Amino acid sequence: MTITINDKEITSPQSWNDLSLQQQLSCYAIIMSHSGFILEAQEIVPAKRILLVQVLLGLDEDFMKRWRKDCKLAYEEEGDIIFYAELEELLNTSDFLFDIIEPEEEGEPKTFQIKLGLTKCPWPQLVRNKKHGKKKFYLAPEDGLANISFYELCTTFTHFENFLESKEEIHIDELLATLYRPHKPKTKENKRRGYQGDRRQPLLHHEAMVKKRIPHMAILPKSTKQLLTFWFASCRQAIIEEHSELFSAPSRKEANTFGWGGVLMALAGKLQDIDAIAAQSADNALTYLTYLEAQRKELEKKTN
Repeated sequence: MTITINDKEITSPQSWNDLSLQQQLSCYAIIMSHSGFILEAQEIVPAKRILLVQVLLGLDEDFMKRWRKDCKLAYEEEGDIIFYAELEELLNTSDFLFDIIEPEEEGEPKTFQIKLGLTKCPWPQLVRNKKHGKKKFYLAPEDGLANISFYELCTTFTHFENFLESKEEIHIDELLATLYRPHKPKTKENKRRGYQGDRRQPLLHHEAMVKKRIPHMAILPKSTKQLLTFWFASCRQAIIEEHSELFSAPSRKEANTFGWGGVLMALAGKLQDIDAIAAQSADNALTYLTYLEAQRKELEKKTN
């Protein structure tokens, strides 16, 4: 979307994924500063949205001052009124950053909740400086967690849910240490097979290496960890929405009594099948679980 302000044409982004890394960091910091996930106060929301518009459209303080001055020159006493009216018209360019909830009662303000819409990984790789100038590279999964295994989904969902429950940052460090892993050996066989769809070293049977990476994730800048947590939360939400019938199903809730490990066990059926199921892509496993849930519903209809 192109916007014209004082003869200056500006292209407005349309999603979290369209933003540059610096814009993502800035927008997240503005929204989350002293507000939590939900914004309700009538004065806080407009003020933050003005700051967000400046970030999204690249309007620095000098431009804002010139814009306001031009309005005063053109409209004299009504210049400030016109300036703020024009500025207010731009606020909807930040709508994509939020889930906007309409009030239940007339006269009540809208509620703005940060939209979990960042599925493009902000940092496809992390670099750790080692001794003698050597570097260690840790790779992220594909955008949207598209190439993770079912075992990795169970493990990372568990870490994230533990964080939501306890608010202890160690769970985020464990989450990132699980997601970010070194490159597989660049052998001819691995290259020929396209690294089996994932350049990262496997998680299954290499869990001990996760513990060794935790200290390196713990020292990441706070803003980096926050944005990566937001990215994972967005990917997780997209997966849940894609398989909404499964995640809201009674069978899913019952299985979760034993955590995600219980879901894995239930899907494997027999103990000796766990490795085979764990290595399946998360999408394949969730699709199969959705199929089983559809069968359950169909059987329930016939028996009622």
